[in-house]
Amino acid sequence: MRSIQNLAAFIFIIAVAILSIVSVFGIWEFFERDVVGKSFQTLGLLALVAVIIIVAGRFIESRNITNDTLPSLPSPAFRVIRRTTLSILIIAVSLLALLGVLTIWEVIQDREVLFKSLGSLATLGFGALIITIACLERENKFNREGR
Repeated sequence: MRSIQNLAAFIFIIAVAILSIVSVFGIWEFFERDVVGKSFQTLGLLALVAVIIIVAGRFIESRNITNDTLPSLPSPAFRVIRRTTLSILIIAVSLLALLGVLTIWEVIQDREVLFKSLGSLATLGFGALIITIACLERENKFNREGR
């Protein structure tokens, strides 16, 4: 069961990353405007699905605890994905903030750059939050016994 959950988590993380990138490209008008709304809706749906899967997985795992088996170790890949996601988020947020500041101080004359930067910040932050929560769950950081 654990390997199926890990595979589902990997696919979920890839889908969220792709949708976040597509949303940001839509905000910056590399794609049609319609893509942004659909990407946001899909991200929201995937977040809801992730919560349902996490809760359902908890119930399945709690029933398996009665067996006298050793708990399986979390995949180290999720820790790497989490750290990479947060590193990319920090770099992207810094660059987008720089664009916003340059627009506020009118170094960049187009005010729309500020709004695109804010939209991109929100999209990347939400995507990173979803990916981080999925990784933390797969790393057993939300274990009930320890917290």
